[in-house]
Amino acid sequence: MRTKTFVIALLLGWLTEFGGVLHAQEVWNFPNFSATQVFSAHRADMTMKIYRSGTSVRVERSGAIATLYVPASSQVFNLTVYPDKSRQCVAMKPEQAKMLPSPLELILGRIVKRTPAGSEVVDGHSSKIEDVTVVEPDGKTVESRVWEAEDLKGIPVKIESHLDGVTLRATYRDIVIGQPDERLFHVPDRCIPFEKMGQVAESRVLN
Repeated sequence: MRTKTFVIALLLGWLTEFGGVLHAQEVWNFPNFSATQVFSAHRADMTMKIYRSGTSVRVERSGAIATLYVPASSQVFNLTVYPDKSRQCVAMKPEQAKMLPSPLELILGRIVKRTPAGSEVVDGHSSKIEDVTVVEPDGKTVESRVWEAEDLKGIPVKIESHLDGVTLRATYRDIVIGQPDERLFHVPDRCIPFEKMGQVAESRVLN
């Protein structure tokens, strides 16, 4: 019994020594929500709708193009609606996704470290700031700084993520707390595997 207590105390001391406690199984506890995501870019801001349900995130880049991130199955789905109203779903692994990822999607991996980094008011919301290290389903480690609004139950109002040498900055506005329409997270029954996209394109040309 004494040995067990000593090991636990030693482990806690080791975790504390390295600046912040590791939370191998920790997940975010802010509620589901929908919002407008604004990417900060040099030339112009990019605005798109975003929805969060559990660990899944849907980003609507336009009325015709959406991306659905489903970490639970380590999959990403690109959803397209064409002018003739036909639809296409392409299923891929996270590392195959070519679209600019959402910082919100990037922080919903397995949290391995959270470190307090002060506080700041963002768009009128008093926010707690944390530096967060997350391991993605594909094994990549992502470093982010997250501004969590105290009046919105901790929902992020700003995120900066560092991925593959690129810094992604986004703010979240028009936040509505609550479960988004479940149909937004429905995966179509027929999705084309990313590896077969070349065959599909060739078939269309021949037809």
